[in-house]
Amino acid sequence: MLKIKIYGTESPSYQLVKTKLKSFMDNASIVYDLQEVTKISEIMEDNIVSVPAVKVNDDLLFEIKPNGSYNASLREAIQSILRLQNYGTMTKIIVPTDFSEASLNAYNFAHRLAKHLPGVIKLTHVYYPTSADVNQIVVVNDEVEKIHREKLEEYVKSFNQDWIGNFVEEPMVEGIFRVGFPVMELKELSKEKDTVLVMGTTGEGGAFKKVFGSISLDMIEKSNCPLFLIPPDAGASQINKVTFLSEDLNQDAAHLKVVLGLCTGGNTRLSIVHFKKQDNSKFDETSIRAIVDTYMNGTPYDVEIISNVDVFDGVRDIVTRDVNELVVLSTKHRNIFQNLFHKSVTEFAALNAISPLLILTDKV
Repeated sequence: MLKIKIYGTESPSYQLVKTKLKSFMDNASIVYDLQEVTKISEIMEDNIVSVPAVKVNDDLLFEIKPNGSYNASLREAIQSILRLQNYGTMTKIIVPTDFSEASLNAYNFAHRLAKHLPGVIKLTHVYYPTSADVNQIVVVNDEVEKIHREKLEEYVKSFNQDWIGNFVEEPMVEGIFRVGFPVMELKELSKEKDTVLVMGTTGEGGAFKKVFGSISLDMIEKSNCPLFLIPPDAGASQINKVTFLSEDLNQDAAHLKVVLGLCTGGNTRLSIVHFKKQDNSKFDETSIRAIVDTYMNGTPYDVEIISNVDVFDGVRDIVTRDVNELVVLSTKHRNIFQNLFHKSVTEFAALNAISPLLILTDKV
């Protein structure tokens, strides 16, 4: 349990610190004991020279600075306290960046996702060391690594702030710098609890795989958490529809809960897509609706049936129709979708999509 003391008089700035801190701690389900210290004698006894201020576990002190620095220091204090408990149950949104337009587009998508969930954005750069052969000795270029570290810090600083007039309303951003192989490092990061991965793609077939997308394609198979793939332009607008491809919702209950979580709190509509085969006489739309109704609590949704179509053609039609439609694929291998959810078809969807994709696996 965190022991938190808030120092100050009954001023608006003091009340704002208390309100914002309690809100974040409660939303993150972090257990804490909050003590308010408002008597001047007690404030002086604890050697506090500026108020409002926050102390954690009688050790870490955060002064909320006035004169134009109030908002930034409040944000920094709250984020530092949340970081002590790894942000509690807040969703950790890992956004790999190579400082390209594709990764910036993924960040824009993650920014909105963080507001919806709520979540914290972990902007991640995996640096693969450059080296040179000097007199038959391999020398690692530390200066290049330093440049990459500083660039990540600049990005985090520029993103991790509020608009004028807002007080800790924009999602928090933390920088993660790793040295190694990108796929291996991202795979390890994806094992963390309450994590999702948001990656940009470059689209247009071969160019996707050649530039940034090869890592994205690898993560389709390697990721241990839900994986969002964001094509160019798909991160620029509000998602107004979520399309979930599933054959057996009884077995997809856990995935359905994830999908429904993306549809709540806004005007996003859910569509369940079923690829119907000629010999699929047991298909019953009523049974699908009965399963979905147990989770939807009256929220409207559609059931879409696609008959007698090549799987690749059907997937292409869905992932190329709207940049504001999130298409959800599962990598489960079973029933009539054993080919649809094969890695090759999921990659096909990623290579051709203009829609953002969400890839769910049995690991999720």
